[in-house]
Amino acid sequence: MRRLLFWVGFLGAALAQNKVTFTYDPPYGLEVRSVSLRGSFNGWAEQPMQKTPEGTWQVTLELPPGKVVYKFFINGQWPRDMCEDATFGTPQVDLEAQACEDDGQGGRNAVRVVGQVAELHLPENPGLEHDPTNPRFLSIAAQRLSLRLWAERPLRRATLWAERPYPMHPQLSTPQGTMWRAALPLGLRQYRIAVVDEGGREVVLGPYQVPQNPFRAVDWVAGRVGYQIFPERFHNGDPKNDLLALRNTQARFDRTWSGRLPYLSGWSDPPGEYHCCHQYFGGDLAGVLARLPHLTSLGVNLVYFNPLFEAGSAHGYDTHDYLRVSPKFGDNALLKRVLSEFRRRDIRVLFDFVPNHTGLGHWAFQDVVRRGPASPYWNWYYIRRWPFTPGDGRAYEGWAGLGSLPKLNTAHPAVQDYLIRVSEFWLAFGFDGIRVDVAGELDSGFVQRWRARLKAKWPDAYLVGEVWDLRPEYLRGDQFDSLMNYSLGRGGSPPAMGGILGYARGGPLQSGRRALSELSRVYAAYPEAVAAMGFNLIGSHDTPRVLTDLGGGGLRETPSAEALARLKLASAVLYALPGASFIFQGEECGFTGERGEWPVNELYRYPLQWERCRADVLQHYRLLGRLKVGLQAFRSPLFRSYLGEGPLLAFLRGEPGVGEVLAAFNNASASLRLPLPPGRWRDAVEGRVYQGQVALAGMGWRYLERVP
Repeated sequence: MRRLLFWVGFLGAALAQNKVTFTYDPPYGLEVRSVSLRGSFNGWAEQPMQKTPEGTWQVTLELPPGKVVYKFFINGQWPRDMCEDATFGTPQVDLEAQACEDDGQGGRNAVRVVGQVAELHLPENPGLEHDPTNPRFLSIAAQRLSLRLWAERPLRRATLWAERPYPMHPQLSTPQGTMWRAALPLGLRQYRIAVVDEGGREVVLGPYQVPQNPFRAVDWVAGRVGYQIFPERFHNGDPKNDLLALRNTQARFDRTWSGRLPYLSGWSDPPGEYHCCHQYFGGDLAGVLARLPHLTSLGVNLVYFNPLFEAGSAHGYDTHDYLRVSPKFGDNALLKRVLSEFRRRDIRVLFDFVPNHTGLGHWAFQDVVRRGPASPYWNWYYIRRWPFTPGDGRAYEGWAGLGSLPKLNTAHPAVQDYLIRVSEFWLAFGFDGIRVDVAGELDSGFVQRWRARLKAKWPDAYLVGEVWDLRPEYLRGDQFDSLMNYSLGRGGSPPAMGGILGYARGGPLQSGRRALSELSRVYAAYPEAVAAMGFNLIGSHDTPRVLTDLGGGGLRETPSAEALARLKLASAVLYALPGASFIFQGEECGFTGERGEWPVNELYRYPLQWERCRADVLQHYRLLGRLKVGLQAFRSPLFRSYLGEGPLLAFLRGEPGVGEVLAAFNNASASLRLPLPPGRWRDAVEGRVYQGQVALAGMGWRYLERVP
């Protein structure tokens, strides 16, 4: 028996609504610039809260009866624990929460129960979970129907019965249970699942119906070698456009600006105090074309561009014109040429879309500045008072409380229409997909409408959300195809240092067992369709340099041999995962940045000093690129647990018995021997065949193909 909550009054359209007020009362001494509410009732999208005269932050919503799970988002940060967090207030961030529960990230969400609740006991098969309407258990990838069963207790076997029996195989093992899986031909309509437990007892689940339109992977993403380009710091191919960066900077529109104006530096000049946002170095689209042979040598066939459009800063996340390439990079015609050259080489391209906020120079915000409440765009933003001084974050809602980034009201129909038209323009222009900035702060209704419109015209468009943590609710087929997989690469939001990066750092707490458990937890939570098109990464424009995180030192320092070996180990794990494996520009050269507090650690965006590119690291990434593209198993959606023991980590890729690859790693300094699965295994690099066991060098790795 399992206890389920049955909400009294849940009768379709007759469902009663309840007004619920959420209040955040900051502790004494904490400066609060912005607070929003996010929870299960709005798909964890952002619901801004308003500051009251008493200094608290409030919002009132109408909610149906039932359990709601939520967190406050304070000053652009998640509290780790809504019931006890020393940063955002103690003993309880929300004093009105009735309870807290595990958030899956090592912290806790707050819980409230809305309306009256009665308990209903429903019979079921304890410890077994399968729901064909949930893409976690049923989705389409690699033109096969992936069906999965979650078992909290050990099973002797599981069989899926359709027109004939299909054996299910254990796929993922975690401390909480095991995921079983089978891949079937498309066209299946009805099935049952028969399981036999360790005691020999048989249970039959079903019958189940296959949904009419299951969540489907964008198949072209599988097995891609991805590369992230931050164009202002990539390469200066046309010095003639450098000064254009200074024409429409934030300083022109920000009436609170004080101090030095934005300025242009030489490519190798030292970073200054404006390095983040207003020190320009001259990178452009001509530079991307000049370095195209470098990208192809790495096997790159998927590029993600940071913002290309006219904006008020070097980073470009304060958009002024969503439909115009920034003049400092070139123009729309040059971008068309870049996309054409990429297409000739089978390189797909994503653009960075910033629908959550604009820059001060955006035409709609400027109309509000001039006309106030008379502006037709007044409700496009969250204005607190008018008249106001542009740049004053107290007068209107800004991302993370910043006055330079006024927040768009993505629940407003006109804003939604505008942002959808922008997306349609660039997909028609020639892009293959979109990476969406701060996706978790958008209205979920907008994201669903946006996806439906784009997929109706471009079903193979690849839609990726910037969400750092493990969030299956965004990946159910109605919002994103993938999230940026920081959960795999780094264990989640900063300061997390788990996942691939944590394993590569080594040490007694970073065991293969922990790494395999973290990887398995992600792949058990996400649909296999999502795994097939995963946006996998360890570092990006928003993290310290991977080599620096692995002990490689600061911007001008020479990394040790051990740090370089750990970088190669981390990248080998990354390239072995399903989906696309992205590196941030310069990782392939062994470049470093800085650690510490912002703005020091922002030096991962320092211009690439190409003449200092390390040949040994570059050759390693070229090898990984060839293997990623060349091994058939790396185009499979399937990831299977094999071994996590001490420093050793190993997992299987590809369908059982059909072109499998065993990816094996050792994060210790000393050589160790790894026991192999039954059969013969050929090293994909050296060509030698092994059986029984194989040696892994200190901080070494192997990709081993099953020999038929």
